[in-house]
Amino acid sequence: MRYTSMAVLLAAFIGVTADAKTSAANRDIRYGVPLGWVQPPPPPTEAKPAADAPFHFIYLDTQLHVLPTGVETYTAYRVRILKPEALQMGHITLTWDPSSGDATVHSVRIIRDGQTIDVLKNTRFQVIQREQGLEQAVITGDLTAMLQVPGLQVGDELEVATTQRSRDPTLGDHAFGLFQFPTQGLPGSFRYRLSWPDSERLAFQSSRDLAVAVPAREGGMQTISYDLRDPRGVIVNEGAPNRYNVRRLIEYSDFAGWEDVSRRFWPLFASAATLPPGSPLRAQVAKIAAASADPAQRALAALRLVQDEIRYVYVGLNGGGYRPASADETWSRRFGDCKAKTALLIALLRELGIEAEPVAVQVSGDDGLDARLPSPSVFNHVLVRAKIGGKSYWLDGTRLGDRHLELLPQPGFAWALPLREKGAPIEAVTAAPFARPQFIGVLDMDASAGFNQPAKVSVQYVMRGDEAYGVRTSLAALSSEDTDRALRAYWRREESWVNADSVSWRYDEDRNTTILSLTGTGNADWDGNDKEGHDMTIWRAGFPPPDILRRPKGQDDSAPWLTDFPSFKCWAATIRLPRAGAGHRWGYYADPMDKEIGSVNYWRQAGLSGYVMRVVKSRQVLQREISAEMARKQTDAVPGFNNNMSRVYEEEASGAAKSAAGQDKLPFGDSVDWAVNDGACSASAN
Repeated sequence: MRYTSMAVLLAAFIGVTADAKTSAANRDIRYGVPLGWVQPPPPPTEAKPAADAPFHFIYLDTQLHVLPTGVETYTAYRVRILKPEALQMGHITLTWDPSSGDATVHSVRIIRDGQTIDVLKNTRFQVIQREQGLEQAVITGDLTAMLQVPGLQVGDELEVATTQRSRDPTLGDHAFGLFQFPTQGLPGSFRYRLSWPDSERLAFQSSRDLAVAVPAREGGMQTISYDLRDPRGVIVNEGAPNRYNVRRLIEYSDFAGWEDVSRRFWPLFASAATLPPGSPLRAQVAKIAAASADPAQRALAALRLVQDEIRYVYVGLNGGGYRPASADETWSRRFGDCKAKTALLIALLRELGIEAEPVAVQVSGDDGLDARLPSPSVFNHVLVRAKIGGKSYWLDGTRLGDRHLELLPQPGFAWALPLREKGAPIEAVTAAPFARPQFIGVLDMDASAGFNQPAKVSVQYVMRGDEAYGVRTSLAALSSEDTDRALRAYWRREESWVNADSVSWRYDEDRNTTILSLTGTGNADWDGNDKEGHDMTIWRAGFPPPDILRRPKGQDDSAPWLTDFPSFKCWAATIRLPRAGAGHRWGYYADPMDKEIGSVNYWRQAGLSGYVMRVVKSRQVLQREISAEMARKQTDAVPGFNNNMSRVYEEEASGAAKSAAGQDKLPFGDSVDWAVNDGACSASAN
């Protein structure tokens, strides 16, 4: 049975086979001697590996040769196998994109007892096309050459040398890239060498923990070299933003600035987002325009069309890594990646008279991006920034479930590069705290039947945003019986003290809100007795103290600390109390709180009216990071932080009650719909 890879099938559907764009030579592994510019490996060190180390790198050598025709990357290593678990290093793989380059193997050798065994004399690499990201809807067209080294034994040294040549089909007129040495402590010799012609302008820089490299000029070429010999493990600053933990990083680029990167990408998206006169998308534009004259509603309709009608598939075949498919092509296929979806959305918005532009971002880990060399390689996503009513909105066609502009998630990135005809600088992006909680837990416990009787219990979890949509998607795919079982299992984990009578869920599409509900009975956790009085800890009404933020010796005490921004959660509890025993009355301990520590606002209100006890609290994170000084103040505040559990209790009627029954104003009422009205979760509404 002949097997055809998914990548080839997809390429055929797109209208171009992998072989149509690449030569047969690029699809086969090559064998030969290293090119003339390659230098011998660095000399070994005298250091010994740790006693239980599974392997020991003698050397690891990476050499790059940047030319107008592309980049040649030579990689070589020699490693000693010390333990059986390291024998897996005998499985050698080499992956490359045949549309942009080729791969050459120079040598695979085993050194045993001073004798050299040429593995390639009798064994060759097998080339396959395997898509490692198929499950994640990622199609690249990359080829992988594999070789299982025969006869490899503990005590052997394995030596491998290869070269890969590449020239990106879209951005091949530019050179850019980065390299990172191992950050763990490893005995051995490690080198990175970069060379380029004198005629080419190439900038390079390294992280501060590496020595400054000075280019050497010889034979019309410039060369820099970084050598690490028996490097120790790097010290990472715990809890610090990424910019404080960049280690052993080297980058190079021939882009003159971020404006140059922006300008280079603009024509790709300008072309892809242009609709020809006969485009079938014009009918979609007309339909959206006829439905509403409101720019906000038009933008949402266009966004919904892209999110709902175009499934996500990353297509990197034949140089598609940086080039977006055209809007019409994406609409015809009904699939596309972030580039294709962005081009399609921009095409729709511009036809609808809405100002929009593509913006390149890195969805995570982009802290300190402004200090990096300008390079396309630092971005991994592109989305749309639209301006409506004088306000900017981030529209991401790869998401699902966005139905209101004001409910769009805050950007998780700190830097963005607009792609414009005349170029644009990189911009800092500020994310505002959530205006409303993304999670609300609500308990109503009716314990009025008595201390020894089961209480009637209802619990609601209100989820918003991406979590809500994810839960909705999972539950909607199940049968009613499976949904019931899944929800009961969920509530057993969350509220194990409740015996469920019924469970349910619903999804509010307009608000992107999922509500999970539980009703049943449970034993109220009363302490005490009739003589001394009863008391109970109030459900989820206390606060854990803030974290103590101290770094170990050797780390940078001046570095800021990351927070769990933009977390905003709320909990509300109602307890319907039994009649107080003879000689007792009800009181409670749940001090009001409205305090900001570090970047977190802690807020709580409570009240006891008649035989109804209510407490509501919220915890909202306001900033992405806090300074070292704020962290010190937060740590100093921990001993005095009120982390006592909130309680409701019987006390002697003659005692000084915190609150007498029937006297308090309650922080919320029975009629509140927490899925719609969450005003009770913050100080501004109380």
